[in-house]
Amino acid sequence: MSALTIRVPFPPAVLLTLVATTLLLYSAYLIAPDSVRVALLVCAGLMVAVVAFTSVELTLYLLILSTLLSPELQFGGSTDPTGPTTASRGVTLRLDDLLLTVICLTWLFRMAVSKELGVVRQTPINQPIAWYLLATFLATIAGFYTGRVGMYGFFFVLKYLEYFVLFYMIINQIHDEAAIKRYIMVMLFTCFVVSILGIAQIPGGERVSAPFEGDIGEPNTFGGYLVLMFAVTLGLFLSEVDKMKRWRWAGLLVIIVVPLAFTESRSSYLAFMVMIGLFIMLSQHKRLLIGSCMVAATLLPFVLPGNVISRVTYTFAQPEEAGQINVGGVHLDTSTSERLRSWELVLTKDLPRHPLLGVGVTGSRFMDAQYPRVLSETGIVGLILFLWLLRRIWVLLRVCHRSLSDTSLRGVALGTLCGFGGLLFHALGSNSFIIVRIMEPLMILVGLLLAALLIEQQKTSDGLQNGDFV
Repeated sequence: MSALTIRVPFPPAVLLTLVATTLLLYSAYLIAPDSVRVALLVCAGLMVAVVAFTSVELTLYLLILSTLLSPELQFGGSTDPTGPTTASRGVTLRLDDLLLTVICLTWLFRMAVSKELGVVRQTPINQPIAWYLLATFLATIAGFYTGRVGMYGFFFVLKYLEYFVLFYMIINQIHDEAAIKRYIMVMLFTCFVVSILGIAQIPGGERVSAPFEGDIGEPNTFGGYLVLMFAVTLGLFLSEVDKMKRWRWAGLLVIIVVPLAFTESRSSYLAFMVMIGLFIMLSQHKRLLIGSCMVAATLLPFVLPGNVISRVTYTFAQPEEAGQINVGGVHLDTSTSERLRSWELVLTKDLPRHPLLGVGVTGSRFMDAQYPRVLSETGIVGLILFLWLLRRIWVLLRVCHRSLSDTSLRGVALGTLCGFGGLLFHALGSNSFIIVRIMEPLMILVGLLLAALLIEQQKTSDGLQNGDFV
């Protein structure tokens, strides 16, 4: 064990202390005058830096909790809550953005002090990560010098880098299978809390979104996160042999699916259906899953809320308005039409002008769809590298599911694999793979599962071969 690492003997007590301290600092920040808030932020940043320098475990607890339980501030963009969902959100700054930045910088400093800065474990996704980041950086530099991209474009590139630094921090610093399970439990605890907070929003009549999102919520983002965590929980449910624990996971599934339904996010509904389909294909419990789906299909017309049904049918039943796309004599609603039109604009305008590296990150109009955004911002080169990265993550998760010997971790791997497959379709109507509240949990799960696989293979002296992932 590294001399700089503090072992945490009682994680629940430490977790409670972290939560209490964070709430105290946040409450003090809210009631403090403006002249004191900067000092409070500096103190909080120093506290996080000290924790990050001394203990990776405590750091990840804090980061996992902040992923969905931190406030945000918006700069620029549309501030009209009645505006279309595809309107620009501007630049959003969240507490966990700052937290992740401090953690990453502190971790790099910690690695430099311990003379491990150049030591990065080889993984199947190292190369696609490096090449994709290089493509985004070069595209943004080109966009900056041609006036298409402002300085804030580099902050987006930095955010992409932070996701992968978080992944490397996990696989380089975690060597304890028990700690991996504790992190997963903290992630599920966080999901439980935000799901309860989401359920509490339902009586208000608005679309459910993650807590602390300000005046303009992001139901689509929250739905993608819930799909991922539902998949992880379902994987644990299917892999569990203890009946009492199975009931616990079943209860959490119900708690997650309720706010997911009330997000009224059609992209999330699509992701959910794809995720369930993947479970049926890949799981050994096909009869249970198919039977549950048949029962659910029978009950849905009687238990599904009317606003959820209206949201789905609204895609084809919206009264005629300007901006709608007509497909086979059917008018698609303006939100769906805008997403389809983004593909048309990218293919007819951005791509012919900047085919190789695109217009640079944030150099184009706002698009609430991942794939055309990547194509517009980083061109054909960036899109190919992005798809290469997604494929490597998919195959890596499949290897984890097949190779992990621990039953619960294998269930988590199956859930993450199916949830990731759902997110691939969620990205058709959302920027799923650049959003903090989806990417942080995803990269944490991928890092934890790979760390577990490396631990098992180290025990058996069987090195991880990159050829297994091609």
